[in-house]
Amino acid sequence: MISGSELGTHVGYNEAKWAVWFSRESLKSTVLSAIWLTCLVGGGLLVSNGAYMWAKAQLAQVLIASAWQSSVQAAETNTLLPNANQTFKEQLFKQKLLKTKPWPWADTYPVAKIQFYSGPTSRFGSQGAAKHQARKQELAGTRQKKLAAQPLYVLAGASGRTMAFGPGHMSATPLPLEGGNSVITGHRDTHFAALQYINQGDLIQVQTLEGQGEYQVTATFIVHQSQTQIIESNYFASSYFSSNNIASSSQDQLTLITCYPFNSLVPNPTLRYVVSANRVR
Repeated sequence: MISGSELGTHVGYNEAKWAVWFSRESLKSTVLSAIWLTCLVGGGLLVSNGAYMWAKAQLAQVLIASAWQSSVQAAETNTLLPNANQTFKEQLFKQKLLKTKPWPWADTYPVAKIQFYSGPTSRFGSQGAAKHQARKQELAGTRQKKLAAQPLYVLAGASGRTMAFGPGHMSATPLPLEGGNSVITGHRDTHFAALQYINQGDLIQVQTLEGQGEYQVTATFIVHQSQTQIIESNYFASSYFSSNNIASSSQDQLTLITCYPFNSLVPNPTLRYVVSANRVR
């Protein structure tokens, strides 16, 4: 028989054992709750940050479009009013309006607007209108391809900070419609994602503060980032055209450059995808 003292000791031991077990379970539950709460808060922050970045990007495009319209109106006014009838102060003020910043602290401003179109001729050649129509439908089929139907505002300068908001014009090259080889660069996963759908024969409509024009795509090719000759007027493109039996480019050329491959997850690739176009209007 178990004595009273032994029974009390046994009961006390079991109570202590269960107390330790409940303490461990409580600690485990608290830790799991803390982890769950941390994940919930972290996920919420990521979602809210993503929403903030998206809203910021959308607002930036609205402000850039508004700045471009202001610059276009200022250019039209500047054209209508001869310089001889303007005071020096008025000329300086209008020159400032021609470089309207999208927001006060911006270090860039829009210099052109471009838009891609499926051209009357393409690499399908004479295979008929059916394939050409299919090509047009392909351009507008997905969200990425719909970018080809939306205008892009080109910003002054080609720094990484500038290209976060839109394609950037390389300041060492002339602006579009000014003759020579105008070079515009952009990111492959945002504004210039549409370049992967551009074919030979497609059209690029361009508007600058000097007027409007149109370029037709003559070739698309891939180069190494070290081949900087491509930004020189007709230098690299001419040799490419000659080696591929393509008609020599004119003196008014537009070159669009983005990183390659398009779908690669590797940052800072060494290859560049190039779209070369000649002015046709």
